[in-house]
Amino acid sequence: MKRYEGMVLSQARRAFSSSDEAEDFAQEVFLKAYESLSTFRGEAQFSTWLYQIARNLIIKSSKKKSPIMETLVETQVASHKADIGDEILRGMREESDKRLLQMLLSRLPLVYRKPIILHYFENRPLKEISADLNVKINTLKSHISRGKELLRKWWQHET
Repeated sequence: MKRYEGMVLSQARRAFSSSDEAEDFAQEVFLKAYESLSTFRGEAQFSTWLYQIARNLIIKSSKKKSPIMETLVETQVASHKADIGDEILRGMREESDKRLLQMLLSRLPLVYRKPIILHYFENRPLKEISADLNVKINTLKSHISRGKELLRKWWQHET
């Protein structure tokens, strides 16, 4: 638990407004992981498996409150690390633009959406994503590039 506490807490702090909620959530993640330990197959790193549990629980809890992608978009805009396109980032400050981006991301095929979310919104390095998704780095870069191009095209059509 101590080894992965920082990773889980950082994810929780992005998704929840209060520290208490984030800490409660982290405990819930570790409890869920302990209960599900028998399902860990070892095909990916343990940290990846735990990260996915946390992510799934965030999505589940956010459906009750607010969409998780809004939280991820706000975090990303604040850190200025996105490369989806300057025109998109400039407009994201508007609530409707955040909803539009969320909708556009959800329309992307999973093969493009997952790497974009992991890299740009969860700040995971390409090498790690490549290993987790079991794809070559160049294939991953291609998927991200194609996904960004679709987002740009759809964004221009919608705005």
